[in-house]
Amino acid sequence: MCYKIIQYAEYSCSHQTITRQQVVDCRKRDCRFSPSHQTGAHSCRSTCSQTMLPDQGLIMEQFSNPCPRCGGVMNGH
Repeated sequence: MCYKIIQYAEYSCSHQTITRQQVVDCRKRDCRFSPSHQTGAHSCRSTCSQTMLPDQGLIMEQFSNPCPRCGGVMNGH
């Protein structure tokens, strides 16, 4: 089944922001999310995968400062 790779940036306050998302194609004809999904008449709901695998997260950048949302305020102070 197809899945997403989600790339994050992580800040010193532990918040993360998504910087990029990419779908990884399983190339299976019985996966409704794949561009290889069969196009002819078929019973898609009963013969094809209707869900993707869980997203895979990668922290690609780490910052020593807090995120913009925290604005320099950490731990509620």
